[in-house]
Amino acid sequence: MKKIIIFGCGGHAKIVRDCIIDEKKYTILGFVDDKNYNQSSSWNVKYLGSIKNLSSILKKEKSKNLFGIVAVGSNIVRKKIVNQVEKINRKFQWANVIHPSSVIFKSVKIGHGNMFLAGSIICSNTKIKNHVSINTGSFIDHDNIFSDYSSTGPGAATGGKVKIGKGSFLGIGAAVKDNIEIGENTIIGGQSFICKNCKSHSLYYGVPAKRIKSRKEYEDYL
Repeated sequence: MKKIIIFGCGGHAKIVRDCIIDEKKYTILGFVDDKNYNQSSSWNVKYLGSIKNLSSILKKEKSKNLFGIVAVGSNIVRKKIVNQVEKINRKFQWANVIHPSSVIFKSVKIGHGNMFLAGSIICSNTKIKNHVSINTGSFIDHDNIFSDYSSTGPGAATGGKVKIGKGSFLGIGAAVKDNIEIGENTIIGGQSFICKNCKSHSLYYGVPAKRIKSRKEYEDYL
C-alpha cells in the first residue's frame, strides 16, 4: 500500500486524516508541521518533525510509493507549504485524497494535491487543477474550472461554467450563478450569492454579493 505524509495537524488535517482512513488507499506515515501541537497521540498519527527535517524523513523512506498532502484549509498557507516542500525536493509526489462518499464524474480532470471531502459532488467536464480543497458537501456543477490553491467552505455550490481563480475561496454555503468568473485571490463570504463576475484581490459578501474591499494576496481570511 502507498504511504502518505500529512502536512499540517490542525482541524482540517483531522478531517483529511479520516478521509485517508476511509479511502483505504494509503497508510499514514505521520504528520509534518513546524510546530508539534502534541496532537499525534490524540488523533493517532505520529509526529515526524518540521518541514526543515523533510530531507532526513525522505531518506528513511526511499519507497517510490511515498506521497504527501497539504491538509490545511488556508489557501495562503497551503501554497507556502507546497513551495517549501518543493524547494527541498522538486520531484515530491502529491496525492489526491478523495473521500469514498464523494461523487466525481468520469469526465472530470484532476491535477495533484487535491482534497475532496465527504459528500462533495463534482460534475461533468469540470477541471480541478492543483492543491485545491473541495470541502464537505460542496456541489460543483458542469464545466467548472478551479485553479491552483482555490477552495470551498462546507456546502458551497456553483452553477455551470464557473471559473474560480488562483487562491480564491468560496465561504460556507456560498452560491455562484452559472457562467460567472471569480478572479485570483478573491474571498466570497459565507452564504453569499454571486450573480456577477468578481474582480481579483477582493472581498465580496451579501445576497446578492457586493465588493466590500480590496485585499492583499497574503492577507489572512480564516
